[in-house]
Amino acid sequence: MYDLEKFEKTLKETLSSERYLHSQGVMYTAGSLAMAYDVDFQEAMIAGLLHDCGKLVTEMAQIKACERWGIALSPEELAMPALIHTKLGAVLAQEVYGVTETSIQDAIRYHTTGRPHMSLLEKIVYIADFIEPWRGSGSWVDETRKLAFVDLDKAVVKGTESKITHLKKQNKTIDKMSIKTLEYYGGISMSSIETAKNMAKITYHALEEKKGEEITIIDISTISVIADYFIIANGSNEAQVRALVESVEDALEKEGYFRKKREGTHNGGWVLLDFHDIIIHIFDKENRLFYDLERIWRDGKQIHIGDL
Repeated sequence: MYDLEKFEKTLKETLSSERYLHSQGVMYTAGSLAMAYDVDFQEAMIAGLLHDCGKLVTEMAQIKACERWGIALSPEELAMPALIHTKLGAVLAQEVYGVTETSIQDAIRYHTTGRPHMSLLEKIVYIADFIEPWRGSGSWVDETRKLAFVDLDKAVVKGTESKITHLKKQNKTIDKMSIKTLEYYGGISMSSIETAKNMAKITYHALEEKKGEEITIIDISTISVIADYFIIANGSNEAQVRALVESVEDALEKEGYFRKKREGTHNGGWVLLDFHDIIIHIFDKENRLFYDLERIWRDGKQIHIGDL
């Protein structure tokens, strides 16, 4: 048996008052979910209470603590400091609080990003972090709370979608594990995939009709959440770039697809059309060679129009 009161006392000394209240909220929410899904109650309470034990007051303090405990940080983690406390917390749970169960350590390690094939305990702590009472209210919080006690996997999808949407609105980097979590638990529906394919086909033929050159389709769905496909083409001069842009916009709008935004100008040599599920880049020859998007997005998969 672990001494929760002792854990709480230690947390009070290392976390901000707001973070401590949040940790208590996650503890009690995780305990409630554990009872609903027949998961070890004490493990859920401990994991919930300690899930943010690595979230020291400053990011620099977290980095220094990682150095002290010999925790290697990847470039991705250093670029997204919000991820550091999860790895640190899993280690501190064992080294400072004496928690030896790997099930609890893993729940702490993945409470921010989730991961494919989570255990029930991991899903409970992941969701409890979203919905604990101090999170307040709002459409995504309220909907996730309702789902949490009915279908945990659907709650994971809803919570993850909301998190990614929030990060995108703030133009913040989205970690790959969150994307994998959303994909694994069904956040990407076949209907949305088919919609993106249809839009890509329409775009390709609209570009082809106006003699667009070197039309390239890149599937980025597995490496980014900004879109499913990039479509890149170029015209031979300013007039053709304008014609290509107009052809794509007309063709997609005719089928009921309306652009989210347009950036760039014809005489600037690069126009970007964002249609949510697909992003179209239309260049003149010089700018296409200069920016070389195919190289930048080489982790994506170039596909043939026949594959759609």
